[in-house]
Amino acid sequence: MKYILRRVVPVVLAFGLVGCSVTSQDTVMTTEKRTGGFLGLSTKSDIDVDTPKAFAEVQKVVIGGFKVGFNQSKKLQKKAGGMFSGGMGGNSTGLVELDGVSPEVHQRIVNEAHDKFVRALIAQGYEVLPRETFTGSPGYAGTTEYDFPYKHDQSGLFSSYGVGTFYSPSQIGPKQPVFFGEIQGVTGGLGTSNPGIAVAKFGEQTGAHVINVTYLLDFAGAGGHAGGSFSTLGVGQVMSVDAGLLGIGSGYMSTFGNKVGKLTLGQPIGSDIAFATIENTTSSAEVGLETALNVFTAVLGGGTNQTREFVFHADPDKYALAAIDALDKANAALVSKMAELR
Repeated sequence: MKYILRRVVPVVLAFGLVGCSVTSQDTVMTTEKRTGGFLGLSTKSDIDVDTPKAFAEVQKVVIGGFKVGFNQSKKLQKKAGGMFSGGMGGNSTGLVELDGVSPEVHQRIVNEAHDKFVRALIAQGYEVLPRETFTGSPGYAGTTEYDFPYKHDQSGLFSSYGVGTFYSPSQIGPKQPVFFGEIQGVTGGLGTSNPGIAVAKFGEQTGAHVINVTYLLDFAGAGGHAGGSFSTLGVGQVMSVDAGLLGIGSGYMSTFGNKVGKLTLGQPIGSDIAFATIENTTSSAEVGLETALNVFTAVLGGGTNQTREFVFHADPDKYALAAIDALDKANAALVSKMAELR
């Protein structure tokens, strides 16, 4: 048995190195194109439009909500597999965490993004009403408001990766409603406490349209490949608006109505500005334990895996520049599409 293991283990170790790998790159990555449709063969549109008529002939608008979320940690993964993998695939995982950016920097970014969004609306000919005309209306009373910054934790029981924080601009203050679809898992309120009810009442009374905007900024990108028996993962920096939503409403939502609509980003919008240095913080003990486990599972016919941990040490000023760059592009894209539908 010892003789067999002496012959098998070097082969397994060699396979483990080929079967999966996780590395980092210093240069700024590009955002990955998102696909959909049958077998993921079609490329998603840059902006998806829900109920185009809701944006038609809009003149007066009020910003009911504006928030920006910042990813602070995440898990990136490439999975091997397929009908011919024989159980010998390799899963490559990168656990990434952001370091060096204070809440004050995030708040400054959100404040600037809000002001630029308002200016973009005005430049397109919209009349932006004071927010108090909406929040001070009778229909707004009783609307559920959330405290910001709002921590959104999707890390799970056994992992601290997958945490982000949403910020409200100082121009709005530390409390605002959460509209449907803005933050995963948050309904915004039940019954008459939902902001959608306040929007409908305000729209019917004034003829104005209420806009809500949410962005989610990401700091890390992933490249690589996955086949039937191998996977490679490349981790790198890229500041991007990973998700963006612009909702509009002037009445009640209904199946055949056209009073409520939304624009969502189908593709991430990235910046080419570098802002961080990347450190592999995986300990030698973790690597050794993983290697031993891979040897054991591979001998039994299982797949091998490689996991590496990385810390993105950000320069706060460069991080802010990259974030504003990506948000500027997102603001321009959504407001331009909104004006196009008018």
